[in-house]
Amino acid sequence: METTKATKGGAKGAGGRKGGDRKKSVTKSVKAGLQFPVGRIARFLKKGRYAQRTGTGAPVYLAAVLEYLAAEVLELAGNAARDNKKTRINPRHVQLAVRNDEELGKLLHGVTIASGGVLPNINPICINISYSLISSNSILNKLFFPPKLESNLFREKLPTFVSAMETTKSTKGGAKGAGGRKGGDRKKSVTKSVKAGLQFPVGRIARFLKKGRYAQRTGTGAPVYLAAVLEYLAAEVLELAGNAARDNKKTRINPRHVQLAVRNDEELGKLLHGVTIASGGVLPNINPVLLPKKTKSAESEKPATKSPKSPKKA
Repeated sequence: METTKATKGGAKGAGGRKGGDRKKSVTKSVKAGLQFPVGRIARFLKKGRYAQRTGTGAPVYLAAVLEYLAAEVLELAGNAARDNKKTRINPRHVQLAVRNDEELGKLLHGVTIASGGVLPNINPICINISYSLISSNSILNKLFFPPKLESNLFREKLPTFVSAMETTKSTKGGAKGAGGRKGGDRKKSVTKSVKAGLQFPVGRIARFLKKGRYAQRTGTGAPVYLAAVLEYLAAEVLELAGNAARDNKKTRINPRHVQLAVRNDEELGKLLHGVTIASGGVLPNINPVLLPKKTKSAESEKPATKSPKSPKKA
């Protein structure tokens, strides 16, 4: 009675289960040869109630598809980062990878990537802007642009505009300065307008876009693009208004010259069709019906030309 009974089939393990050493558990992801968590995806499918019943193969298939898509995006984003001489993938590289791939672009057509920017795409109409519009003889250079920017204004503006949208922050490094900031001597701050090669304030336009709530989210390239368009329109209007002022022998542009410049230009006339310019007047236009008609009687009443007199006799 005092002796204990011998256990059948070996010693019992923890919890009364038979068997000495318990086998190591193998996850569903390892069984399927995947990196994505199959068990977690299966739990989310059951929790979401997407269907009344969920098969055992559904989470495995879904995990395989997600893993393939992630691997494809990371590979293309890594190539984009390497092309930009970067060792870290940022949202800009993911945006370039997705939008430059046809299949991924269709799949993620309605997806917005935060801080991804936009693709460097310039309308051919903007590229074919004639440089003769802003020549050295134009009044526009004297009125609108500083002397340092006269020579290569539109030749260099669009390439710098594209490069400004693709620039990233400088890499961290250097000794810590005052306030715990890295870098001994703090570099002089450069405005967004200078980076884009523009005169119009990019930062102010970005602030107004966010303040106006025109959309839920605003991309980093939106204020740069808008500033470039506004600057081009202002330059076009000022050049034509300066020509009108020069034709009227004036050295100062007034609203009348702006009105003549806008209404005599076909494209600007369509753009500002419903705009009224204060003190601009109207175009000199008389209906041909109101002009007096020339009649035969009026022509006959004209004095006949006198014949030349004969020379006097000596």
